[in-house]
Amino acid sequence: MPFDKYKVAEARAQFSVLLDRAKAGEEILITKGHEPQARIVPPPEAAPREPAPLAHLHLPGDLFDEEDPEQAAIDAGDYSDELGLWRGRPTAS
Repeated sequence: MPFDKYKVAEARAQFSVLLDRAKAGEEILITKGHEPQARIVPPPEAAPREPAPLAHLHLPGDLFDEEDPEQAAIDAGDYSDELGLWRGRPTAS
C-alpha cells in the first residue's frame, strides 16, 4: 500500500487532516529525520454488532409502561427480605 511521509513537525501541524485521510483509507508514515517513528493507518472494519440478548423474544415496546404495584412497594422499602414477600404495607426494619 503506498503511503505519504511527513516529518513530526509537519504531522503535528496537520494532524486532524492526516487523521481524516487515514480514516478515508490512506496510510501515513511519520518520520524524524529519515527514520520512521510511527504510522497512521485506517481503522479496522467495524465488526457486525451482536443482537441484544432478548431481541429474539420480540417483547412489546410498552412492556414496562404500566406501574407494577409490587415493584413500587419494593422501591419504596415496603418489602420483607426475611420472607421474600410483598406485604402491601411498610415493614419494620
